[in-house]
Parts: sequence; structure tokens; C-alpha cells
Amino acid sequence: MLDVLENRDKTSVIAYLAAGKASGLLAELEEVTTDMWDGYVTAVQAVFGETVQVTIDRFHVMKNFQEHLTDARRQIQRELAKDEAQTLKGTRWLWVTNWENLDATQQAELAHLKERFPRLRQLVEYRETLRQLFDDPTISDAPTGTERLKSWIGSARQAGLKGLDAFCQMLENWLEKIANYFVNRASNGRTEGFNHGLRNILWRAFGMTNFVHFRLRVLDRFGRPKTANQLT
Repeated sequence: MLDVLENRDKTSVIAYLAAGKASGLLAELEEVTTDMWDGYVTAVQAVFGETVQVTIDRFHVMKNFQEHLTDARRQIQRELAKDEAQTLKGTRWLWVTNWENLDATQQAELAHLKERFPRLRQLVEYRETLRQLFDDPTISDAPTGTERLKSWIGSARQAGLKGLDAFCQMLENWLEKIANYFVNRASNGRTEGFNHGLRNILWRAFGMTNFVHFRLRVLDRFGRPKTANQLT
């Protein structure tokens, strides 16, 4: 971890990136992976222009899809008869979990629910095809990724569900930067691990109101190892 900023407003991020560029810390930066927050993207572009590739992290794309999948599932449930809707109560975990992460009993239960509720099965299939698209090793450039994502969007829109339509709109809004993932397959997975570590610091301290102390503790635990010159 390089540093911790007190807030994430665009002005603060631009100031940090500009200082890092001027000092040489970020002089060799080639790619930035981020979530779908415009402030990060515009800050990178303001400091580095087109010299740095901005990639929307697939983790955040799939997380966004899971949220919209839940909205679409609720839309379907509201259209069901009361007894059928009751059958689905408490099954959210089955619908949003990857098949390989379910045990045999859970897989059997989900398979039964898929047969009984074909529209919900269709939602899960859209999620699986999107996962397979991101995992496809034959996609090795942004233009190919863009075309494959456009094809997926066209198919998903045919479902006629507001939740999926909203997700497709997000994909279209960020399509170029999401497709950049296929160039280097960069991921924010390690960053999410750091975020979990930061939360552990807060939990163990029962919260910290002093940002300076929090930043020092984070850098002590997760910062770059100090060189001999820095130690002296």
C-alpha cells in the first residue's frame, strides 16, 4: 500500500496523483484499475491523459450485476402467486452464489427451484455467461471484449426485466473501460484484501476518530518495506 487519503473527492485524488507523478513515484504507471466511480476515472485522466489505461475492475462489474440480479429476482417474485413467492423466501443465497461454491444439497435445491421458476433460471444463466465471458482466455484485446459484451447486452435486454436493463445501461456507459480488462486482466482483488485489513484495524480499535493515527497504523501494517536510507 502506497498511502491512505482522508477522503476520495476528485480534488484530493488529483493532488495525490500529481504529486506522485512529479516525485517519480508514479512515473512508470501504465494502468489504473478502479470501480465505476467517475471521480477516480476523471482524476486519472486529468493527471495522466491518455498515457495511462483506465480499467474498470471485473470484481465491481460482477458485484454490480449481483445487485441488479437481486432487483430482477424481486421483480419476478412480485409477479408470482403468494404461495409460490413464499417458496422462494430465504433462497437468495442460492441464486447469487456460484454453482461450484454450493454443496451437493444446495445444488439439488437450486436445480429444483430452476425447474419450477424458469425466469429465475434465466437470470442465473445470464450471470454464468457473463462470468464465462470474463474468464474466456481467447479474448485478449479490448475490441474483441467490446463486441462480446455488446452481444451479451443484446441478449440480456430480451429478458425484459428492469434490473437487467439497468445493469446493461451501466455496461454500455462504461463499456470501453470495462473491455480494457481483457488487455492485461488486471484486477483489484489485492486492493479488496487491503480494504478488509483496514476494516480489521478499525474493528480491533472499536473505531478511530483520528485520521492521522489511522493512516500511520495502516502504513505500518500494509505499507512498503522501508529501505536502509529511509530508516536512517
